[in-house]
Amino acid sequence: MGYFFRFWYRVIWTALYIIFSRRIETSRAYRLLNDIETRFGGTFSPATRRKIAVSYGIYTPMICDAFTALHGRRTNPGEKERFIHYFICSSLFDDFTDTIVIPEAELRTLSFSPETFVPRTFDERVFKESHLLLKNFVQDPPSYLTVTKTLFQAQWDSKKQYKGAADPAGAPGEGLLSDEAIRRITFDKGGNSVLLCSYYLDLPASSAEKECWYRIGTIIQLTNDLFDIYKDLGDHIDTLPNRMTDARIFRGFFEEQVLGMQSLIRDLPVSPGRKGAFRLSMAGIYAFGLIALEQLNDLQGAANELPALASLPRAALIIDMEKRKNLLKWLRLTYEHARR
Repeated sequence: MGYFFRFWYRVIWTALYIIFSRRIETSRAYRLLNDIETRFGGTFSPATRRKIAVSYGIYTPMICDAFTALHGRRTNPGEKERFIHYFICSSLFDDFTDTIVIPEAELRTLSFSPETFVPRTFDERVFKESHLLLKNFVQDPPSYLTVTKTLFQAQWDSKKQYKGAADPAGAPGEGLLSDEAIRRITFDKGGNSVLLCSYYLDLPASSAEKECWYRIGTIIQLTNDLFDIYKDLGDHIDTLPNRMTDARIFRGFFEEQVLGMQSLIRDLPVSPGRKGAFRLSMAGIYAFGLIALEQLNDLQGAANELPALASLPRAALIIDMEKRKNLLKWLRLTYEHARR
């Protein structure tokens, strides 16, 4: 009974903190973006501008603060500024690769030898400045370079998930990647994109913490793909979720990743109190993916396979987190996994 009351106290407090912090941090991001636009005499596209601010706004209280709390503190102002620059880089990189504005060779130069790259556009100038700011801060350059190279390749390889003419960049994707190839791309992209953030903290993350950053990144990527099944099918993008034929088997695969994360948390060399708070924060993230899988399991019912996902209406595949039943599922699943 004691755990039950502690759980609800933590959940309510954490939810209020995230709601309050999200607004503050989103505003912080917009202020920095305004300053950058003024200094460089240009503007971000409205979609990119919003993506940077909104992504940063939710990421800091949900992910970054959970990791810094392992050290008994919240994310500090210097780290927050670096995380905004991280989202500037990641969002602009997506823009560069989605439309092939920059050829691969030039993008590699901008990514790995930014000092030698001569920018021609506002986006390129901003990317270069933000990238150099982060690169020059990192305290373990060799390890950081390894992660960025793996991430770059995964992001470039992910273009092969587009099938033929549906690829907005015109890449020759044929939808013939094996499940294992897509799994590698998914994990390398999701895991390393989140792992990068560990390098922007003032205190270097331990190897155990880095493993947690990577693992939760893979879970977040799988969850995003689960929530985007309908959209990705419409865009003719192959992902592990929209290739699934059996929701029960895929849930087992997803839960393997969760069990791996739970094992890593148990081995963290921190106090039980800090470990418990971190476990709760991570459980709240797993719960989103598990809600999507429960919805797919309901679609499958007692059948051996799911109906063809491409044949299903939007309402069957969209996960609406504003629905009361989904909020209750989130609380239940978070409670169950926070205890493990």
